[in-house]
Amino acid sequence: MFLAMLKKEFKQMLRSKKTLVFMFIFPIILITTLSVGLKNLMASGDIFGSGNEFSKVYYTINGETRYEHGFLEFKEGVEKAVNIKFEETPSLDGVKDEVDKYNALVHIEVNNSGFNLYSSKNGEKIKTKIFRGIFESILNEYAAFDTIGEYNPKAFENLVQNKYGEYVVKENIGEARDITSSEYYTFAELAMIILYIAGIVGESVYKEKQLTTINRIRLSKMRESSLIGAKVIVGVTISVLQVLLIYIYSTYVLDVNWGINTLKFMSMFFVFGVFVSVVGALVGIIAKNDTTVTGIVQVAIVVMCFLGGAYTPLSVMVGMGPISKLLCISPVYWINIAIGSLLCGIKSNAYFIAMIVPLVLSALCLIAYFGILKNKEGIAND
Repeated sequence: MFLAMLKKEFKQMLRSKKTLVFMFIFPIILITTLSVGLKNLMASGDIFGSGNEFSKVYYTINGETRYEHGFLEFKEGVEKAVNIKFEETPSLDGVKDEVDKYNALVHIEVNNSGFNLYSSKNGEKIKTKIFRGIFESILNEYAAFDTIGEYNPKAFENLVQNKYGEYVVKENIGEARDITSSEYYTFAELAMIILYIAGIVGESVYKEKQLTTINRIRLSKMRESSLIGAKVIVGVTISVLQVLLIYIYSTYVLDVNWGINTLKFMSMFFVFGVFVSVVGALVGIIAKNDTTVTGIVQVAIVVMCFLGGAYTPLSVMVGMGPISKLLCISPVYWINIAIGSLLCGIKSNAYFIAMIVPLVLSALCLIAYFGILKNKEGIAND
């Protein structure tokens, strides 16, 4: 009986041409459009910039200090070694906002005690971490910058180049590159499209209520949970097919290299598809009308996608003050962070979080569903 019900659900899905177009054609159009149209929003190339593009570092020299000469030699060596430009400023106060918004890597204060380095209060990006690593390593290895400058001014340039390579390996950043627009929007928009499965499953469940199919099932030997399970399986199947379609399209058309982490990427989207399908089924059960189903799902999609970086790159989102503190509540955020880390070879626990969060939320939804089901059975028995 369950297999027959499952077969019926797949037939219904195949009959809906609008659903098929939206689920399998629209993702390709969306990903292609965003990858090409918003290419300029995504940084690419060398870590600190390429061509005429440079990362900026602000610095302030407070009074006469023996560290000034050595620091200026360091500055010259860095500018020759990598694409970083230093700009002097009277104080941190005037450029603090620029650093917080990631328009500059850091601010360095040079004083009699040595050096104070300020980075964004919203957290350090890859570029900043590498620069800090180079800077602090040189400080530790050479206590007095002025003696290096006097000994061999050229030493700074060679030292920075060596430390750059050392920290790229030490931080396990691989090529230490930024994510391309094709890579970013392939995965971000795939997560967004999978979210719409919640609406399909939710509306399908609600229609069964509206047509009193669920009531007939309750009177038969079949269980309501079998019908809901069939619809969830259909939703998960759609997500699997979407992932396979985008994998083939992005690999051979957009030249996105999923690489050795292909199975990890697919596992995240599979778990996410399970979560989305379960949520959709729960919404369909508790909703009083089809408008409610659509409203709940749409609001959830907008919030999760906005906080997850599906509309605006996360590199921009993290600089949005209070909003940046809410990003972690979106499963889409963790998927994007995990994929970015894996693509760039950065050590991170984001992959495990991206797997665990949807599973935990799915479990909570199932507990809520069976609680509702038990309550209905109790009322029916009374």
